[in-house]
Amino acid sequence: MSKYLILLVFIGLTTSLFSKTHVRRFKLTHKIKTANAYLSTDSVSADTLLHFAQSLLGTRYRSRCSNPLVGFDCSGFVSYVFKKFNFNVPRSSCEFISVGQKVRLEDARPGDIILFTGTKKHTRRIGHVGIVYCNSSDEFKFIHSTSGKEHGVTISNMDERYKRRFVQVIRLLI
Repeated sequence: MSKYLILLVFIGLTTSLFSKTHVRRFKLTHKIKTANAYLSTDSVSADTLLHFAQSLLGTRYRSRCSNPLVGFDCSGFVSYVFKKFNFNVPRSSCEFISVGQKVRLEDARPGDIILFTGTKKHTRRIGHVGIVYCNSSDEFKFIHSTSGKEHGVTISNMDERYKRRFVQVIRLLI
């Protein structure tokens, strides 16, 4: 009889501990979701957005992916960064042309989205997207996920190769 009593006490304690851990985990998850739900897109600065984007530098390139644990393609990276701050943005690079305010390249600010054609010649279809990192009189840089030699999230200069493919700058940050 005492063996059964010990077994019942053990099962009761195990169930009790699991239930408290589960409730604690639920409360923590709920608080995180609640905190993000109240984050206003008006209060997001370019510095905050770019700081988060920089934390993803070196994440490998992975086609059709938007998961930092697996990798990013270009639009997966941009949508992941902006969705972190509750922006409703597309997942596909070609759909970014229909969001935000269009801005001239020379007026681009850090945090703006920059659109390029794909790498195939003679196409004007959008095939690559990144986030403007800096735009000063002597340099223009953007952060993006590339399948090129860097093969992942990196910061690139706006060189002749990208200037030829440039399409548009889009502004979402106020």
